[in-house]
Amino acid sequence: MRITASIMIACFALFLLQIFYEPFTGLAALTPAMAVNGMYWQFFTYMFLHGSISHLAINMIGLFIFGAVVEKLIGVRRYLFLYIASGLGAGAFHILLTGISDVPMLGASGAVFAVLTAYAVKFPKNWIIVFPGIPVPAALLVVFFAFFEFFSGMLGFEPGIANFGHLGGILFGFIFMFYWEKISKNKHEPESFQWVWETW
Repeated sequence: MRITASIMIACFALFLLQIFYEPFTGLAALTPAMAVNGMYWQFFTYMFLHGSISHLAINMIGLFIFGAVVEKLIGVRRYLFLYIASGLGAGAFHILLTGISDVPMLGASGAVFAVLTAYAVKFPKNWIIVFPGIPVPAALLVVFFAFFEFFSGMLGFEPGIANFGHLGGILFGFIFMFYWEKISKNKHEPESFQWVWETW
Protein backbone atom coordinates (compact mmCIF):
# COMPACT_ATOMS: atom_id res chain seq x y z
CA MET A 1 0.00 0.00 0.00
CA ARG A 2 2.92 2.31 -0.64
CA ILE A 3 0.96 4.62 -2.97
CA THR A 4 -1.93 4.88 -0.52
CA ALA A 5 0.49 5.68 2.31
CA SER A 6 2.33 8.24 0.17
CA ILE A 7 -0.92 10.02 -0.73
CA MET A 8 -1.98 10.12 2.91
CA ILE A 9 1.39 11.52 4.00
CA ALA A 10 1.19 14.17 1.28
CA CYS A 11 -2.30 15.19 2.37
CA PHE A 12 -1.29 15.45 6.03
CA ALA A 13 1.86 17.40 5.17
CA LEU A 14 0.05 19.86 2.92
CA PHE A 15 -2.67 20.33 5.53
CA LEU A 16 0.01 21.45 7.97
CA LEU A 17 1.34 23.79 5.31
CA GLN A 18 -2.18 25.19 4.89
CA ILE A 19 -2.32 25.87 8.62
CA PHE A 20 1.08 27.54 8.94
CA TYR A 21 1.09 29.34 5.59
CA GLU A 22 -2.45 30.42 4.79
CA PRO A 23 -1.74 31.90 1.30
CA PHE A 24 -0.84 28.38 0.11
CA THR A 25 -4.51 27.33 0.09
CA GLY A 26 -5.44 30.14 -2.26
CA LEU A 27 -2.64 29.19 -4.62
CA ALA A 28 -3.24 25.44 -4.62
CA ALA A 29 -7.03 25.07 -4.29
CA LEU A 30 -8.97 24.71 -7.54
CA THR A 31 -10.52 28.09 -8.27
CA PRO A 32 -12.00 27.67 -11.77
CA ALA A 33 -11.51 31.27 -12.89
CA MET A 34 -7.84 31.09 -11.90
CA ALA A 35 -7.17 27.55 -13.08
CA VAL A 36 -8.39 28.09 -16.65
CA ASN A 37 -6.43 31.33 -16.91
CA GLY A 38 -2.94 30.04 -16.35
CA MET A 39 -2.87 28.44 -12.89
CA TYR A 40 -3.27 24.97 -14.36
CA TRP A 41 -1.51 23.24 -11.49
CA GLN A 42 -4.61 23.78 -9.37
CA PHE A 43 -6.32 20.89 -11.19
CA PHE A 44 -3.70 18.65 -9.57
CA THR A 45 -2.88 20.28 -6.25
CA TYR A 46 -6.47 20.75 -5.06
CA MET A 47 -6.94 17.02 -4.50
CA PHE A 48 -4.29 17.03 -1.76
CA LEU A 49 -5.77 19.94 0.23
CA HIS A 50 -8.56 19.96 2.82
CA GLY A 51 -10.77 22.54 4.45
CA SER A 52 -10.77 21.18 8.00
CA ILE A 53 -9.47 18.39 10.22
CA SER A 54 -12.77 16.51 9.87
CA HIS A 55 -12.65 16.86 6.08
CA LEU A 56 -9.13 15.46 6.06
CA ALA A 57 -9.97 12.66 8.51
CA ILE A 58 -13.01 11.40 6.59
CA ASN A 59 -11.12 11.27 3.30
CA MET A 60 -8.05 9.62 4.78
CA ILE A 61 -10.08 6.99 6.64
CA GLY A 62 -11.90 6.13 3.41
CA LEU A 63 -8.63 6.04 1.47
CA PHE A 64 -6.97 3.83 4.09
CA ILE A 65 -9.85 1.34 4.17
CA PHE A 66 -10.46 0.99 0.45
CA GLY A 67 -7.25 2.27 -1.10
CA ALA A 68 -4.95 -0.40 0.29
CA VAL A 69 -7.22 -3.15 -1.06
CA VAL A 70 -7.65 -1.59 -4.50
CA GLU A 71 -3.94 -0.82 -4.82
CA LYS A 72 -3.09 -4.47 -4.17
CA LEU A 73 -5.73 -5.74 -6.61
CA ILE A 74 -5.11 -3.54 -9.65
CA GLY A 75 -1.42 -2.81 -9.15
CA VAL A 76 0.57 0.29 -8.31
CA ARG A 77 0.58 1.89 -11.77
CA ARG A 78 -3.13 1.54 -12.42
CA TYR A 79 -3.96 2.59 -8.90
CA LEU A 80 -1.88 5.75 -9.12
CA PHE A 81 -3.42 6.53 -12.50
CA LEU A 82 -6.92 5.87 -11.11
CA TYR A 83 -6.38 8.27 -8.22
CA ILE A 84 -4.74 11.12 -10.13
CA ALA A 85 -6.80 10.90 -13.32
CA SER A 86 -10.08 10.62 -11.40
CA GLY A 87 -9.09 13.60 -9.27
CA LEU A 88 -8.37 15.63 -12.40
CA GLY A 89 -11.61 14.44 -13.97
CA ALA A 90 -13.61 15.27 -10.86
CA GLY A 91 -12.34 18.85 -10.95
CA ALA A 92 -13.07 19.21 -14.66
CA PHE A 93 -16.53 17.68 -14.26
CA HIS A 94 -17.32 20.10 -11.44
CA ILE A 95 -16.36 23.06 -13.62
CA LEU A 96 -18.29 21.68 -16.59
CA LEU A 97 -21.52 21.56 -14.59
CA THR A 98 -21.11 24.62 -12.37
CA GLY A 99 -19.26 27.01 -14.66
CA ILE A 100 -16.10 29.07 -14.34
CA SER A 101 -16.58 30.71 -10.96
CA ASP A 102 -14.40 32.29 -8.27
CA VAL A 103 -15.47 29.69 -5.69
CA PRO A 104 -12.52 27.44 -4.71
CA MET A 105 -12.76 23.67 -4.58
CA LEU A 106 -10.43 21.48 -2.54
CA GLY A 107 -10.25 17.99 -1.12
CA ALA A 108 -9.41 14.40 -2.02
CA SER A 109 -13.08 13.40 -2.08
CA GLY A 110 -13.40 13.03 -5.87
CA ALA A 111 -10.36 10.76 -6.06
CA VAL A 112 -11.44 8.81 -2.95
CA PHE A 113 -14.89 8.27 -4.46
CA ALA A 114 -13.14 6.80 -7.51
CA VAL A 115 -11.25 4.40 -5.25
CA LEU A 116 -14.49 3.41 -3.50
CA THR A 117 -16.09 2.80 -6.91
CA ALA A 118 -13.17 0.60 -7.93
CA TYR A 119 -13.62 -1.39 -4.72
CA ALA A 120 -17.34 -1.78 -5.43
CA VAL A 121 -16.63 -3.05 -8.94
CA LYS A 122 -14.29 -5.67 -7.55
CA PHE A 123 -16.43 -6.60 -4.54
CA PRO A 124 -20.03 -5.54 -5.29
CA LYS A 125 -21.58 -7.68 -2.56
CA ASN A 126 -19.13 -6.91 0.23
CA TRP A 127 -20.84 -5.23 3.17
CA ILE A 128 -19.77 -1.74 4.16
CA ILE A 129 -20.88 -0.37 7.52
CA VAL A 130 -22.17 3.19 7.23
CA PHE A 131 -23.33 5.58 9.95
CA PRO A 132 -25.11 4.76 12.24
CA GLY A 133 -23.96 1.14 11.85
CA ILE A 134 -26.06 0.09 8.87
CA PRO A 135 -24.51 -2.59 6.58
CA VAL A 136 -24.86 -1.83 2.85
CA PRO A 137 -23.50 -3.78 -0.16
CA ALA A 138 -20.61 -1.87 -1.75
CA ALA A 139 -22.27 -1.62 -5.17
CA LEU A 140 -25.52 -0.32 -3.70
CA LEU A 141 -23.63 2.23 -1.62
CA VAL A 142 -21.88 3.64 -4.70
CA VAL A 143 -25.17 3.83 -6.60
CA PHE A 144 -26.72 5.65 -3.64
CA PHE A 145 -23.81 8.11 -3.51
CA ALA A 146 -24.08 8.75 -7.25
CA PHE A 147 -27.78 9.64 -7.01
CA PHE A 148 -27.29 11.59 -3.80
CA GLU A 149 -24.45 13.70 -5.20
CA PHE A 150 -26.35 14.33 -8.43
CA PHE A 151 -29.56 15.51 -6.79
CA SER A 152 -27.73 17.39 -4.04
CA GLY A 153 -25.79 19.27 -6.70
CA MET A 154 -28.87 19.98 -8.78
CA LEU A 155 -31.05 21.09 -5.86
CA GLY A 156 -28.36 22.72 -3.71
CA PHE A 157 -28.91 20.53 -0.64
CA GLU A 158 -25.32 20.97 0.53
CA PRO A 159 -24.08 24.54 0.00
CA GLY A 160 -20.31 24.71 -0.06
CA ILE A 161 -19.92 21.04 -1.05
CA ALA A 162 -18.65 20.17 -4.55
CA ASN A 163 -21.25 17.46 -5.17
CA PHE A 164 -20.55 17.33 -8.89
CA GLY A 165 -16.88 16.80 -8.13
CA HIS A 166 -17.83 13.77 -6.03
CA LEU A 167 -20.07 12.51 -8.81
CA GLY A 168 -17.26 13.03 -11.32
CA GLY A 169 -14.97 10.88 -9.20
CA ILE A 170 -17.52 8.07 -9.20
CA LEU A 171 -18.04 8.29 -12.96
CA PHE A 172 -14.34 8.35 -13.82
CA GLY A 173 -13.61 5.54 -11.39
CA PHE A 174 -16.18 3.37 -13.10
CA ILE A 175 -15.01 4.34 -16.60
CA PHE A 176 -11.39 3.38 -15.88
CA MET A 177 -12.36 0.08 -14.27
CA PHE A 178 -14.68 -0.71 -17.19
CA TYR A 179 -11.90 0.06 -19.69
CA TRP A 180 -9.34 -2.10 -17.90
CA GLU A 181 -11.81 -4.98 -17.80
CA LYS A 182 -12.45 -4.60 -21.51
CA ILE A 183 -8.79 -4.66 -22.54
CA SER A 184 -8.22 -7.53 -20.13
CA LYS A 185 -10.87 -9.59 -21.94
CA ASN A 186 -9.50 -8.59 -25.35
CA LYS A 187 -6.08 -9.92 -24.36
CA HIS A 188 -7.69 -13.16 -23.14
CA GLU A 189 -6.39 -12.62 -19.66
CA PRO A 190 -7.91 -14.58 -16.77
CA GLU A 191 -11.14 -13.07 -15.46
CA SER A 192 -10.36 -10.76 -12.55
CA PHE A 193 -13.48 -8.62 -12.19
CA GLN A 194 -16.86 -9.53 -10.86
CA TRP A 195 -19.76 -7.34 -11.97
CA VAL A 196 -22.89 -6.66 -10.00
CA TRP A 197 -25.23 -8.19 -12.59
CA GLU A 198 -23.13 -11.37 -12.62
CA THR A 199 -23.46 -11.96 -8.90
CA TRP A 200 -26.87 -10.70 -7.82
